[in-house]
Amino acid sequence: MDKKRVVIYTLLFLATFAIATQGFTKTGFDGLVVPLMFTYAYFTIIFLIATAIKNNSIVDIGWGMGFVVGSWLTLFVTENPTILSYVIVGFITVWGVRLSARLLRRNYGKPEDFRYAQWREEWGDKVVIIAFFRVFMVQGIINFVVGSASYTVIKYNQFSIGSDHQYLVYLALLIAFVGLFFEVVGDEQLRRHIAKGSRTLLQTGLWSITRHPNYFGEILIWIGLYASGITLIFTNSVNPFYYLLLIISPVLMTTVLIKVSTPLLEKNMEKYASWEEYTKRVPMLFPWAKK
Repeated sequence: MDKKRVVIYTLLFLATFAIATQGFTKTGFDGLVVPLMFTYAYFTIIFLIATAIKNNSIVDIGWGMGFVVGSWLTLFVTENPTILSYVIVGFITVWGVRLSARLLRRNYGKPEDFRYAQWREEWGDKVVIIAFFRVFMVQGIINFVVGSASYTVIKYNQFSIGSDHQYLVYLALLIAFVGLFFEVVGDEQLRRHIAKGSRTLLQTGLWSITRHPNYFGEILIWIGLYASGITLIFTNSVNPFYYLLLIISPVLMTTVLIKVSTPLLEKNMEKYASWEEYTKRVPMLFPWAKK
């Protein structure tokens, strides 16, 4: 690995540690060091398994469970969790377990996903070391940064029913649940379409208003979870500026989905005869966007 990448990864690791410790000020159980250390250990274990079976795409299966365990660990080291803490942990658990279980059922016994297989061919005999950093550690970094806002809300929120800002929290949670609806229903509609044996594009249901309802749903989920902690800005539990910086959580997830995941998937979908007409009629992600 060249010196430039060494510097980049070092800075990225330091950045995640800075997030976990609120600027290197909370390095014990009073910060987010526990979920941070777990995240890196977790993705390292997945890397070792993936290397042994020569299938790096299993990292996708483990993605959701990284948030699940991270949120539970945060709850365990939280001294006075509120009802909002339990709601968020429960929400992430349902979302993450469903996602990982779905991917496990879909990919079990199948060869390595085309994206990872292509990278394996490109990286040649250096695939192990390159994959460790570019696939597993990068996903670990993204996993923690995206989850950090939710972990912060779980640990520091002072929400109570009847509080002055309760309706802002309810609205934020509603956004997250709408996102979960899009993701769950979109995935189920796609599963049923594929089960019919049809080799055509799915263009009905939620897929008639967005080409990727599951990705759109995921964006809403992380926006909603971040917004559920908006009351932290009005309390002294964390520095308001720190929580405002954690908007990087939904921004990073949105950026990855728009700039990385969606283009890769759409490249693979171009093989369908009706693809060009479909892209002209249905927006890529946001139902209200121009077609």
